[in-house]
Amino acid sequence: MLRGILAIITASILFGITPSGNKYVLLSGMTSDCVLFYQVIVMIAGTALVMAVKHIPFRIPAKAAVKLLVLGVVGMGCTDFLLNSAYGYLQVSTVLMLHFMYPSIVLILSALVLRQRMTKFAVSAIALSIAGLALITGKTGSIDPVGALCALGSALTYAIFAVANDQGDVNQYPLVVKLFYMSLGTSLVYGAKTIFSGNFSLPVNVKTAAILIGIVGMGSLLGFYFITAGIKIIGAGRAAFINMLEPITGVLGGVIIYHETLTSRAGIGCICILTAVLLVAFDGVHREKASV
Repeated sequence: MLRGILAIITASILFGITPSGNKYVLLSGMTSDCVLFYQVIVMIAGTALVMAVKHIPFRIPAKAAVKLLVLGVVGMGCTDFLLNSAYGYLQVSTVLMLHFMYPSIVLILSALVLRQRMTKFAVSAIALSIAGLALITGKTGSIDPVGALCALGSALTYAIFAVANDQGDVNQYPLVVKLFYMSLGTSLVYGAKTIFSGNFSLPVNVKTAAILIGIVGMGSLLGFYFITAGIKIIGAGRAAFINMLEPITGVLGGVIIYHETLTSRAGIGCICILTAVLLVAFDGVHREKASV
């Protein structure tokens, strides 16, 4: 049990720190699609190395490979691209709060697509998420609409990815195999996009390169690894509760590193969304108990 808790805490910290690394690289002048390309190249190299050392076969059926490639483009590619785009318009903390509406979107998709029953926890979480969004955006609409749409779009694509991946037959393959093919699909699409759009560039200095490889690339790879390992040990419901450390870490990172500030109104909105995430975790635990 303790190993699982530590794994989720580690993943939450990694995913919470990664956005600050993303924003640092973006502020250096590199475009969002180029940052994403470098990120998945690091993930491909990391997973390939693990597979080679552990003698895990790269070959899987063509149908499964195509599914994983598409899942990668939608779940990893589109989500990270939209997040990176949002960082150019909004504070890291605001982007993370909007992105963390994805658990509520997962509940809605599960009810519509998978016909799962909506519990009182789920309904309350959705209501709090909407209230939190209204408080963060404010009455005057001062929040940048492009950034807000990008952040909310990332929540939608990640929710679609979570639902599709949870119900798919690709779960039979080892995690590193799944990450390898999903990263490969993302690299093919955004590599081509970066090159043909003329946006490909090298890091401006050694520090930026180190942050791009170490925090953005390896942080994403290790984050996916630890959160999956933790879920296997303690279950999805408890993991979701502990994973609430991710947005909290991200907010603290934005405040500490970039000296970002939150208004009292936005702060209340953040609390609403964090409470919604907590209710989603309770919903997961409730479903697990009901199925026993």
